[in-house]
Amino acid sequence: MGFTVVFDPPRQSSAVRRALDTFAEFANHRPAILFAIFSAAYFLVVSALSHNKVLWLDELITLHIAQLGSAKAIWNALAHAADPNPPLTHLAVLASLRLFGDYEFALRLPAILGYWIGLLSLFIFLRRHIPTVWALAGVLLSMSNAAFDYSYESRSYGIFYGLAMLAVLCWSVTIDPYISQPRRRFVLLGMTAALAAGICTNYFAVLAFFPIAGGELVRTFRLSGSRPRIDVRIWTALAVAATPLLVFRGLIQRSIEQFAPHAWNKVSFDQVADSYLEMVEVILIPVVVLIALVALVWMLSRMCSHCRGRLRPRWLANLADEHVYCSGLLLPLHEAVAVLLLMLYPFLGYLVASIHGGMLSPRFVIPVCFGFAISGAIAGYHLFGHLRYAGMIAFGLCAAVFLGRVFFVGWSYHEQKQCFYQVLNSLPGAAGDKPIAVADPLMALPLAHYAPPAIASRMVFPVDFPAIRFFRGEDSPEENLWAGRNLYHLSIVPLADFQKNVADYLILASDGNWLVRDLWNHRYPVRRLPVAFPAKAIGGFTPLDHGDPALFVAAGDRSSQNRLHSLPIPFHVPANLPGAPALKPSDTLR
Repeated sequence: MGFTVVFDPPRQSSAVRRALDTFAEFANHRPAILFAIFSAAYFLVVSALSHNKVLWLDELITLHIAQLGSAKAIWNALAHAADPNPPLTHLAVLASLRLFGDYEFALRLPAILGYWIGLLSLFIFLRRHIPTVWALAGVLLSMSNAAFDYSYESRSYGIFYGLAMLAVLCWSVTIDPYISQPRRRFVLLGMTAALAAGICTNYFAVLAFFPIAGGELVRTFRLSGSRPRIDVRIWTALAVAATPLLVFRGLIQRSIEQFAPHAWNKVSFDQVADSYLEMVEVILIPVVVLIALVALVWMLSRMCSHCRGRLRPRWLANLADEHVYCSGLLLPLHEAVAVLLLMLYPFLGYLVASIHGGMLSPRFVIPVCFGFAISGAIAGYHLFGHLRYAGMIAFGLCAAVFLGRVFFVGWSYHEQKQCFYQVLNSLPGAAGDKPIAVADPLMALPLAHYAPPAIASRMVFPVDFPAIRFFRGEDSPEENLWAGRNLYHLSIVPLADFQKNVADYLILASDGNWLVRDLWNHRYPVRRLPVAFPAKAIGGFTPLDHGDPALFVAAGDRSSQNRLHSLPIPFHVPANLPGAPALKPSDTLR
């Protein structure tokens, strides 16, 4: 007995349409439930990614400072430049660890929640202007870029990212004349708290003031009639929200003095382009194309109907015809200016860093992704909102991009984790009972954290700041570790002290690392071991090494090998410290 499969396109098409209509109806009538389901999926995804990701240097710095256990101890550590950030993130991590225990997920939970606040704020903001399905597509669009990778990193970025969007949302609600007065007062307090809390997590959160201030200026001069009328409430709230900067003046100045002279992220206009390419990432070109298409359609809609009828391709003419009946901007002009300033975050960051601080990184300006997500969702709806299933198609495309990126990132974390443990597991056989000098700061704290006690107790992180600056060009992570050397379960010492107290020892670092070159320059024998690790796997978005890891055997002052080579030039502690004179090319032998 056989089966005959009959293909019935009309019936299948009808079933698909009914399913799409049902989903759209559910989305429009039950947005809270829909976002709750979406939130559950978000927490599931970030939990899986967090589980697959090794804690890296910056996160372990957060952990050790939080484990000091009190606000006073955390403040003292930051005052000594153990971390160039304000204390709120460390306090939030401390609270999370006390509530949920010493787990990686608990360490990352404040960032996960902070990022989720941004998603919720973005969803509410978009729903005030476009249908639910389009709003949720915009939220997915905001997650389809590198900013999402900070949602499960135990640093300040995910937190101030979410607070920046919350502040914009609260501002848009508190100036809405159709909202009740008590609610407007409440959200004004929310805006103030979000801006102030942002500064308490990262000093670059001061950029969150610009979209609100810019939008408010437009609102003042455009919407107040014949005479500008200043909304004192908003400007007073902005002034109050900025007061944490006065509290943190000492910490800010100490961080600049410590890190700026030899920072890896000295301010440069190239970082503006890097911020768009590395943070907005895969959604950059599609959103720019959508915005350009909106501008083109708007210009074509100004043409006469006869001229539009002659346009080719015909779909572009149809969009222009549809645009004729649109009622103008989907966003009020003042909100559109705020969104534009979100999109200009890298330029604003460059301006602020150039005036004061001298350091800039793409991660400091990740709220730029909110600007592109809002613009992309609004532009998409403006162009295609009249089509019945366009919202569902947009939602599906954004979901596909997001999931594709998640799988790619998850696989890269898996490879990095495998390589890291391959390095860790190779140490007992390669080192024997010798000390282990970990010369790369990106690898030092993770190894000390994950290694068995018998291996971790033999690890040392030696420093020679003039050599590090000369051979690598920057010393930011070493400055971090040196300033907090009493916080970590890792011996952090001047190279001279380490060298004079050891015989033969193992070096873990990449080829061309500063320590091997420094030892060669001082005529100490060093040889590379024939141990290979997977190339490039240890790097990635949050690298665990400045290059591919390699193992070396070196001789200390107590080694018999030194008798077989030319007499070494000894190291001296004062010449290893951060304030030591810089090396010159004439000071090196190689």
